[in-house]
Amino acid sequence: MSEREAQGRAGALSRRLLLGLGVGAAATTAAACRSSAEPPTPVDPGPDGRISIASYGAVGDGKADATAAFDAAVRAAAGRAPIYVPPGAYRVSRFPDLPDFTTIIGAGADLSTVVYDGDGTLITLRDKHRVPFSRMGFHLTGPNGTAVQLANSFRCSFDAVTLRGEHNAETAPRFHGQRGVVMEENTGGTSFINSDINNFGVGITTKCIQNYVTACKFTNNRISILGTGADNNAGLSLTNVELVGTGDPRVTEMHIRVEGAANDWFLTNCWFEGCDTGLAIGDANGGPAQLGLVNVKIGARKVGIDLRYCRQPYLANVAFDTDTATTAPPIPVQIDGTGCPQGTAVNLISGAAEDLPLSLFPEGWIVQGRYGVGGSTVLGPMLMRAPTVADSPAAGPVIRSDDGSYWQLVVDARGALSTKPLGSKPPR
Repeated sequence: MSEREAQGRAGALSRRLLLGLGVGAAATTAAACRSSAEPPTPVDPGPDGRISIASYGAVGDGKADATAAFDAAVRAAAGRAPIYVPPGAYRVSRFPDLPDFTTIIGAGADLSTVVYDGDGTLITLRDKHRVPFSRMGFHLTGPNGTAVQLANSFRCSFDAVTLRGEHNAETAPRFHGQRGVVMEENTGGTSFINSDINNFGVGITTKCIQNYVTACKFTNNRISILGTGADNNAGLSLTNVELVGTGDPRVTEMHIRVEGAANDWFLTNCWFEGCDTGLAIGDANGGPAQLGLVNVKIGARKVGIDLRYCRQPYLANVAFDTDTATTAPPIPVQIDGTGCPQGTAVNLISGAAEDLPLSLFPEGWIVQGRYGVGGSTVLGPMLMRAPTVADSPAAGPVIRSDDGSYWQLVVDARGALSTKPLGSKPPR
């Protein structure tokens, strides 16, 4: 090799070495800049690429503060990756602000639990959309704390989630101020599925419509569900839901309370027990536009359904039983004739009586009981293909004359027809 070739080769090697050192220095500088602006790469990404809060220092022993770990995990996920909460109890002083589409998943409703001792709101979802929680729990110990507040948020969900407060017979009334979930400001499409809401002053408070509770259980809340706002808006749909309490009257006052003017309330396949009053609907300031109960069982200590104000109540296949902690039978249905002048009741049964008497219902109600129908109004012609049988002298047809008087058609023992004057009011 010539001296010129040797010098050229040495120069090339020097240039490669300098280039490599330059690239390495640049990479080191970039990494340093990145580490100061972004959260560290998680050590344990959790199953299926989820970001585990354990990677950011969460211990889960019920003592160590995990607030910073949740903050770091939420920043790392940035709404694009699920956040994983391993088994354990994680004490926090607050919860981070969650971007849209943030998904938080635990190992099980009673395995992964967030513990909050404060009196404020733990999770606030304001103007947030599609934020789901799954397979985890939240335990509140502050006497005035709220677990979740949703305001103007849509399509958020709680699947296999346990929300638990501290209200019970021994602690009452100290924790009456605890709230499980508060929905307001046009929040819609919120779903609670296979979840438990227990031991709160109020389990769910809703001031808005079109939210859904399915296959859930409410246990030992002072009021399980409260509809409020009095602005024709509050409503809820419940399907396959249990609402239960203990035999102690200090625990559950009522399971569903609707205050003032509200919207639509629909209940299907629901079970009520362990309460003074199953449902208290409306008040002097108004009530819901519609209330529908289908396939519902109610065991209460005092009143099954207290209908104070509702434009269009509909009760079908509702069974009323005496609460196990009560010796005297409760009032199955209590209806304010002024606030609920019209309604429909079909196939209501009582475990304490042969049938519900028609006297429980205002005159404008249509009632179909075990042995007859009361209150029906026919607005069009009826086509009969079989005889109409009147089995009592009091069952003869009543006709209104031109002067406003009512006359009843009667028949004597010889079959002779005549009329009986009834005055200006029809029989009821």
